[in-house]
Amino acid sequence: MEIPALSSFSSGVNLDTLPASEIETRLRDFFSGRIANPKPDELIQSVKQLEQQFGDYKEFQFAKAAALVQACDFAGARGILLDLVKQMPSDSRVLHRLAIAALNMGSAHEAQDVYLAALIAAPKSENLRREFAGLLRVMEAKKLYAGVDRKKHGLAVVCAIKNEGDDLLEWLHFHKLVGVDHFYLYDNGSTDDTRAVIESFPWPEMITYHFVEGEFGQMRAFSHAIDSYRNCAEWCAFIDADEYLFPTQAGNIKDVLTELGPAPAVAVHWLNFGSNGHDARPAGLCIESFTRRAPDDFPDHFIMKSIVRPDTIVSYLHPHQSLVLGCYVHEDGAPVFPIGGRCTAPKRNKLVINHYYTKSRQQLLKKRERGRPLGDGDPEKIRAMEFFTLRDRNDVEDATIQRFLPELKKLVQG
Repeated sequence: MEIPALSSFSSGVNLDTLPASEIETRLRDFFSGRIANPKPDELIQSVKQLEQQFGDYKEFQFAKAAALVQACDFAGARGILLDLVKQMPSDSRVLHRLAIAALNMGSAHEAQDVYLAALIAAPKSENLRREFAGLLRVMEAKKLYAGVDRKKHGLAVVCAIKNEGDDLLEWLHFHKLVGVDHFYLYDNGSTDDTRAVIESFPWPEMITYHFVEGEFGQMRAFSHAIDSYRNCAEWCAFIDADEYLFPTQAGNIKDVLTELGPAPAVAVHWLNFGSNGHDARPAGLCIESFTRRAPDDFPDHFIMKSIVRPDTIVSYLHPHQSLVLGCYVHEDGAPVFPIGGRCTAPKRNKLVINHYYTKSRQQLLKKRERGRPLGDGDPEKIRAMEFFTLRDRNDVEDATIQRFLPELKKLVQG
């Protein structure tokens, strides 16, 4: 019986009759989607199945290197890519992938040299230019601050907000309670009482507040924070105002981060909470009112957010992850290579993010009307109602966060 990967690749064509150039093209098309797949098992399995027949082809070797990167075998990937560079010295894809492998190995100078070669091959590539510029900033900062302890904050949070007044005070108090030292808040033109809520927070020195009108958006907010504050905090968590980041066992997020040594970035996974059947906004705090969530295997639970050493950030790739000098790790220190803000095997034994995405129906409708942090003409700004209702899952009662509730109530209620 023909193996599925080979069957899918050949599509009924007799490959023995095709010239090598056509097979290279078919391999590239076959593997391209799998390389970008946040669930790398399909790529790894396809590589294993096709190696005996197509292992000598350059596009196969490129895919194999990508599979090794996804498996965090960066040295193995580097070896393959260096061989490919000898054969294809002007292929910017190969050079870019080699630069990514070098970054994940923490080899800044090698990555710099490879980016230069890639830019010669593809001088108009915005991605290459942005990443190269970010790497130079990281390298210069390391030289400038070598041996200098200049960090003002142990853990900061960067958050873009708009009309989040309902639960924002609770969110601020909660994150102070679990170890956040400073908040960088980007208010994209709120028209509710968001600013008044922020001003009511008893520790104003903990907040750096930016009010930004017009089409600013989350990615621009995060990029501004990286450029402006990369040397102000040891760690930065990039989260939203409906996300509650906390340690499941330790008393403080920083206690968990300390265990990770020099790791540059940590992937922390979602748990998606539903409405608990509330139609109107409940009177209690968010974390006491919404206690039911989706099951463990819910697709959104593969989504992660980042806690990053900001002085290692080369580029902010995605609202959920950065490109950093070094390798992402899980909460236990195991290396991981996120793709598109997802990891194939979530871990939530030490750190987790409770994602209160829908809340009550009343709050859900308000959230949908507000839209996503995109331009007014963007068709993706207002999501279909089905997108929200599919995430209103209440299968599992989860009280893990409740241990913080008594102290949180004292703080919020004064």
